[in-house]
Order: sequence, then structure tokens, then C-alpha cells
Amino acid sequence: MLKAYISRWKARERPEEHILDYWFDSHPENAAFWKTKEEADSDCVIFDYHRIVIPSAEGGSHICSGFKAEQRAPNEFVVFCVAPFIVGASGRAERR
Repeated sequence: MLKAYISRWKARERPEEHILDYWFDSHPENAAFWKTKEEADSDCVIFDYHRIVIPSAEGGSHICSGFKAEQRAPNEFVVFCVAPFIVGASGRAERR
């Protein structure tokens, strides 16, 4: 299991697909950041709700959960989860 930080996300070009792509990075300095812990914590709930699916290092796929926020620098909070990441992989989720 590896700790990885959300570095970015993007909705697919065709809105009818209702799919968001997520990218993770193992380095907090490359992560997306929020200005407050409250904002980051709020988005942790959203990331859990979206059921982000990644290819698993253990085979098959894995649904990421248990997102948490931590402080990277003053006024910078990053979001991470621990999962069986394959280095360089990305995940996706359907918008509900």
C-alpha cells in the first residue's frame, strides 16, 4: 500500500459521460492544494463519495477511500489516500 496525493482532476470532454479523471502523485509538493483544512476536509468527503477506481498493484481494480488532508505548508493543505497504487497510474470516477 502506498500513500498518494491528489495532484489534479478533470471532467471528460463529453459531459454526458459523467466521468472525472484523477491523477495521483507520491510527492506532496506535486499535489493540488487547498487554502484551509476545512476546504480540504470537505473535498475528502467528495472524493470518497465519487468512488475513485484505480488499477491495483494487487491485480484488478481498487476503489479509493479514506481520503485525508494534511498540512504541506502554511495555508496549504493536500489530500491523500493509502491504496495499492501502481506508480504512474491514474483513476477515474463517475459523477453522481
